[in-house]
Amino acid sequence: MKKLILSGLLLSTLGITIIGCNKEKIETVNENISTRNIDYTLDQIPLLENKQDINQLMLNPNDKDEEKLNKYLYEIGLATKDLIKNEEFNQTIIGMAKKSNNQTAYLLDLKTEAPIFFNIINENLAKNNLSLERIAEDMTHVPLTGNPEYPVTMEVEKYVPAIFIPNIDAIDNNKQPLISPNIETDCSQNSEIEDFIVTWYFDKNGIQHEIILGEETSLKTTNPLFLIDHAIKKTQLSVTTTINESQPRTDFEGNQDRSIKRFDSKEIRIKTGYRQESGWGNNSEYCIVAYRIENNPNGIGIHHWIYNSSGWKKIDDVKVSEINTLLTRQTLHAPNWTPYSDNRVFWNTFERDWNRSLKNLGTPSFDGRQLYMSGNMRYNGDWYAWIPSTVNIHATPFAWFGWNTSVNFSSWKADYYIHKIL
Repeated sequence: MKKLILSGLLLSTLGITIIGCNKEKIETVNENISTRNIDYTLDQIPLLENKQDINQLMLNPNDKDEEKLNKYLYEIGLATKDLIKNEEFNQTIIGMAKKSNNQTAYLLDLKTEAPIFFNIINENLAKNNLSLERIAEDMTHVPLTGNPEYPVTMEVEKYVPAIFIPNIDAIDNNKQPLISPNIETDCSQNSEIEDFIVTWYFDKNGIQHEIILGEETSLKTTNPLFLIDHAIKKTQLSVTTTINESQPRTDFEGNQDRSIKRFDSKEIRIKTGYRQESGWGNNSEYCIVAYRIENNPNGIGIHHWIYNSSGWKKIDDVKVSEINTLLTRQTLHAPNWTPYSDNRVFWNTFERDWNRSLKNLGTPSFDGRQLYMSGNMRYNGDWYAWIPSTVNIHATPFAWFGWNTSVNFSSWKADYYIHKIL
């Protein structure tokens, strides 16, 4: 997850004024909005007070576009936070996120879904000469790790304002949400708060509190977590329902490679200059997403996830000191599904950020079936193996292992070694 480097630099205004959240009061009272009871219980939320200056956390002198995006997320958070005291708003955001199939409510859609909330947010943003539309126009990021040999990796990334709900499948709709501008803590002096984000909630008396929370909380709490994020447009991302197999169909008849038990990745390396993190104390969460498409004699191909219900798994955390070092990290790549001509495994490796909405990792296709692979990443370019548009030509060539013990799949960003296990 990206971490910001503490700096003594003054905030660049970017045409807007940033006001510390402890001094900012956003009024969202509107007689046309009905407010009903909300359960203000906090379910397994550790009350870890934020002791860091959020204005400093937003700074990143090494990436001015990231700094710009942080400020926009913060402004949207300020303009939206009081609305979580309104049950109608909460149910609207939850419903939009569920309907999206990627846990994300796109804030520009409020203009038609719930104009009253859209107008309130814009009225609050207008105090700093902003609006959701204006922010969306300027929600851009220039890649820092693009490769001039591949122009697509140099293209400016465009995003739209959204609310991402990472725990949407486990929430209690009646409990109060917590809302976060998705500003990440600095963990250089405390590794225990790595990947934590500044978060706000209200008690039953309407008093705002500022805490920090991490992924573990998102996995346990039933309070909805509303994380302000810069998301990719809905038209750029589709989510495909997957099929899980406890006992995958495997045809060993006549297979010369039946002695192979499985295929494991044994070594990984992130190359110098392509670590998708900033800040000395932050590890890179090196992950893989993978799916199998098998030929289906009865029609269109059948697809299956390989790892968990989202098709991804974590391989390891890579320390700053381990960059450009070949690390032994053995983990399953894929079972020995045969015949190879009828089974294709498509994959990509990426830098995962638990608090960010899904970004594209490729659209593989085989036997009439097309999949949409994605991962929770801060930026579109936070992949390590393949340019997403090329994933389809990079299916694992299992037949190669007939004469090779291992194969190194290498990009200019990273290495990923696969071994056959006998």
